[in-house]
Amino acid sequence: MNKIYKYELQIKDSQSFQINSDYKILSVAEQNGKLCMWVLVNLNNPITWMNIEIIGTGNQIDEQLMQHNKFIGSVVMHNGFVWHVFDNLAPF
Repeated sequence: MNKIYKYELQIKDSQSFQINSDYKILSVAEQNGKLCMWVLVNLNNPITWMNIEIIGTGNQIDEQLMQHNKFIGSVVMHNGFVWHVFDNLAPF
């Protein structure tokens, strides 16, 4: 069974979520002042970890880390900050 879930992201360098494997990230956006991500999951798939990296415009980027990251999207917040969200596909 497929469902779309919303995850509220914290504004920090990295965070992890348990999620069903083979998920598909649909979008990231600001909602009610929070950075949010919408993900399509198949509830029949086994549970795995999703690792999210958030980088602010102008912040330093670890090049080794970026080798495993898949760009999801950039979000312009109402407060003027711009966050760039990546799915870190490096194995645990």
